[in-house]
Amino acid sequence: MSTYVIYTGTFTKQDGTIRTMRFIRSKDVPKSQFRTPAGATMNRNMREGYEVVYDIERRGFRAFNWNSAIGEVTSQETSFDF
Repeated sequence: MSTYVIYTGTFTKQDGTIRTMRFIRSKDVPKSQFRTPAGATMNRNMREGYEVVYDIERRGFRAFNWNSAIGEVTSQETSFDF
C-alpha cells in the first residue's frame, strides 16, 4: 500500500446531475494501472476543463469536470492500494 494525494470534488455532470468524486490525478497513478486492450490507446481528446482521473470508489478512470466544480476541491494524503 502506498500513499497518494486523494482529491475530493463535486461537479455538475453533462446530464445536469451533481457528483462527488474521490480521485487520484492520472499523473500520480502507477503506470501499471494503465492497461488497455491491444490496439487501444489511453490518449483521449478531452474538452477543455476536463481531466482524466482515477476514481478510487469506482476503481476506474473517469473524467472530472473542473469547469463545473462546485465549491473547493480538497486534497489529503492517504494510503491506497490499487
